[in-house]
Amino acid sequence: MTKGLQALFKIRETYIGIVATIAFQLIFFSIWMTAYDGINDRTDNLTIGYISEDAAFGQEVIDGLKESLPFASKDFTSIDRAEKDLENRYIHMIIHIPADFTAQLKAGKEANIIYFINQANASLAKTMMEGVAKQTTNEVNHQLYLVQQGEIVKAFSQQFSQLPLEQNSALLVQDTVTTTIMGVKDRIVESTIMKTNDAKGFAANFVPLMVIISSFVGAMVMIMQHQQAAQMVQDSVSKWSLFFARQLLNFAVAFILPLLTIGLMQLFAISSDESLFTIYFFQAFMFWAFLCLAQVFVILFGNLGMIFNICALSLQLVTSGVLVPNTMLSDFYHRLASLLPATYGADGYYTIIFGGNTESLISNSSALGMIIVVTLAIAIIAVALKKPKVLQLNN
Repeated sequence: MTKGLQALFKIRETYIGIVATIAFQLIFFSIWMTAYDGINDRTDNLTIGYISEDAAFGQEVIDGLKESLPFASKDFTSIDRAEKDLENRYIHMIIHIPADFTAQLKAGKEANIIYFINQANASLAKTMMEGVAKQTTNEVNHQLYLVQQGEIVKAFSQQFSQLPLEQNSALLVQDTVTTTIMGVKDRIVESTIMKTNDAKGFAANFVPLMVIISSFVGAMVMIMQHQQAAQMVQDSVSKWSLFFARQLLNFAVAFILPLLTIGLMQLFAISSDESLFTIYFFQAFMFWAFLCLAQVFVILFGNLGMIFNICALSLQLVTSGVLVPNTMLSDFYHRLASLLPATYGADGYYTIIFGGNTESLISNSSALGMIIVVTLAIAIIAVALKKPKVLQLNN
């Protein structure tokens, strides 16, 4: 055993493995704790869209909600326009006051507030908006109940002042007021929550996160193995021949893997309104972008590039917008998100799994293509600057 330990500690990779284990702990703790620090203080980065078709009391309710809710607000005059912004994830919820809101209240009937929440969104945003919808309805009910009580008291005072102060008359007024107060409901407004792009099955909510993790971790492992293989043959193969061979492998695997992804989605009954052709090419571009990103670090830093890939993994999980909307992150992490492929991969998979605007898939694919081009350019420059190995000729 002693000889075995001595042999292992003579190999550099043994130390790299130990450092990687320590790095995982340090990097994940540091990135996740700093990225999510102060999340609750940035709720005003989330936006609620308001539309009131009731010019009377409905507009007063909207004005009150804008002052009380700690979110950014955006006014709409058309429900179609509001739904389009919700579909594109520009806003996180719509609060809609129907045109008959005041009329229903005056008629003694239950009025209704309609909430639209896009399910193709980060888990925290969906949960937060559903909680806000319930809280908002309760607060509106409480406010309206107090208003109605005030109106009753006012009516009582007017009625009482017009009657003679006789016992029978006073009893008559008292009975009238009691009957009126008893008729007041403490809940006169109900809520309707419309969940747009709602996918069937609880497991579907985790598909974007699962695909991001499995794809990038798979890319990391593949690139590291190819790096070790390249080091074994670099003395007998030119650097450019080796580099382009690796790119051909990356391309081939990137366009074969989606077949497995689609097959697994079908196996576990994960449905999508997008065509298999669209899913195939989007997954291929996303995985290719992951491979190119992971590759840059190992080409630049060799085996130590694994440490940078660990950082890239943690950063992408934090900033992708799957767990927490990246609008709630600090400015540094929010800007960083736009440079990482997981951001566009997650956004695209929200459209694939939950539905939405197909144009976003084209936009996200274009961003992934740009990342591929930039990372390949950096890799080519890095290879060009490396001194070529002297080839060993076979006798």
